[in-house]
This record gives sequence, C-alpha cells and structure tokens, in this order.
Amino acid sequence: MSVILAAAFNILSSVSIILVNKQLASACGFDFILTMLFLNFLTTASLLECLAKLRWFEKKHLPNRDRWIVAGMALSTVLLNNCSNEANSVGFYQITKLLIIPTVMGLERLQGRHVVYTDRVILSIVVTGIGVALATVSDFEVNVRGSILALMSIISTAQYQIWQGSKQHEHGVTATQITYSVAWPQSLAGMVCSLLADVWVPQVKALFLMRPSSLLEHKLSDKGDLYWIALCNILAVCTNISVYGLIGKTSPVTYQVIGQLKTVLVVAFGYVFFDVRVPLRWLLLRLAGVAVAIVGVISYAITKNIETKTKKS
Repeated sequence: MSVILAAAFNILSSVSIILVNKQLASACGFDFILTMLFLNFLTTASLLECLAKLRWFEKKHLPNRDRWIVAGMALSTVLLNNCSNEANSVGFYQITKLLIIPTVMGLERLQGRHVVYTDRVILSIVVTGIGVALATVSDFEVNVRGSILALMSIISTAQYQIWQGSKQHEHGVTATQITYSVAWPQSLAGMVCSLLADVWVPQVKALFLMRPSSLLEHKLSDKGDLYWIALCNILAVCTNISVYGLIGKTSPVTYQVIGQLKTVLVVAFGYVFFDVRVPLRWLLLRLAGVAVAIVGVISYAITKNIETKTKKS
C-alpha cells in the first residue's frame, strides 16, 4: 500500500507540474521561465534545509568547484526543459525526453567513457528511437524553434545525468545529499539570471530562442497568474518529496515503468488540454509511437537491471 501511495503521489505531482507550466506559458502568457525556476529552486532549497534540520538526511557537500558546475548544469537543464515545454506541444516535449538514454550513451562514448553495451541494450535503444520517430511524425505542432530547444534540452539533460552519477560516486554522496548541496547555488544563480533576463535586459533572452518579454511590463490576469505560480511551486515540492520516497521503495525497473506511465498520461492530457486536434488516424499513429518507445525504454531498464544483478552475483 505504501508503494502504491508513493507511486500515485509521484505520478500526480509530476504530470501536474508539466501541465501547469504549460498553462502558465501558453494560456496565462506568463513566459518568465527564469523567474519560475528561481522560485522553484528556492522552494526546493528551503524544503531540503528543513529536512536537514530535522535530520532526515546527513548534510554533505561537494567541493565548491563541482558544486557550482553541477548547479549551473542543473539550471541550464531545467531552463531548457521548460523552454522546450513552452515552444512545443506537450506530447512532443514529453516524447523527446525518451531520447535521453541513447544521448547519454553517445556522450559517454564521445567523452572517452568506453562503456560496453550488449546487443539487447542496443536493440532496446533502436526500438525506442523508432517509437519516438513515429510519434514525432504525427505531431502537427513540430517547428524549428521548438525542435532546436528540444535537442538542446536532451543534450543538457543527458550531460547533467552523467555528471550527477559520476559526482555521486566520486565524492560518496547520495542523490538527496547532492541535490541539497547544489540547491542554494541553484537558487542564487536562478535569482541573478531572473533579474538579468526577466527584469533588467529582457532582450538577451532572444539569443536563447526565448521570448524577450519583461516582467515589469506583464499584467496579471485577474490574479490567475499568482494562483498558477503558487500551484507550480507547491507541485515542485511535492515532486521532489515523492521522487525520494519512490526511489527508496521501488526497484529501478519499477521506477522506469512508473516513469513511462507518466509519459502516457502527459501525452494524453496534453492532447486533451493543449495540443492541436488532429485526425483520428494521426492520433492513433502518435499513440502507437509512444507505445513502441515505451516498450523500448522498459526493455532497456529490465536488461540493465539484470546485468547489474549478474555483475553483483
């Protein structure tokens, strides 16, 4: 029962925060992504500080250089993810995230990490790629700006995941400890970037394919923006709490399966609330592509889990 509740809480909060971010950017016109990132980082840092005070985990920091490098990469990753969400349909945004695993493999090879992958792993990645291609072809909202942001988002996320794993092993910290270590640097960097790009020089955002709007000139829509912003920050806290709880209660394969269930829900709700309506045959092709991609990702997770257990034994 505790696993079911943790999974349900994680699915609800994770899917909701993506849809709320899309609502803020598309429906409310509140496209100040850096300001939202600063508020989310600040909320997360405050939460982790309280948990550390309550001794839920032991405080442990990365060396200052690595701490700021990881914080900077985290900031760029979340920024690009939100930019991709704003520029693309919700379905396309979520589907492209399935390409992170093969991107990690490619970056590892380019960076001299000669990791050997079995034929089953490679086949799983090929199946995932075919599924993503089918789902992308059927999306009528694909555009150049959104595609570039999605590509940058995938590469940044993949590199961030590589650094997260390598820095954890290098310095002997847990996922919670590394998140806590970079939380306040993230908040500080987010505040500076928010003031620079959303307040002082909004024109600089055009260089990063973002809309050059000014926070000082934005008019709230009957306080609706404030409600959505508050909800977004609450969901950010819920997502972080649920991730830690879910990882501790499930296996890697179960976590991957739950993650792909979230993909299906995000694509489905994105189509209902935001995406352009398409003929039934194109919708079925998109859903078929998502299904194929999910089969590939789950197959990858199961194969890697079996390989890990074999090595340990």
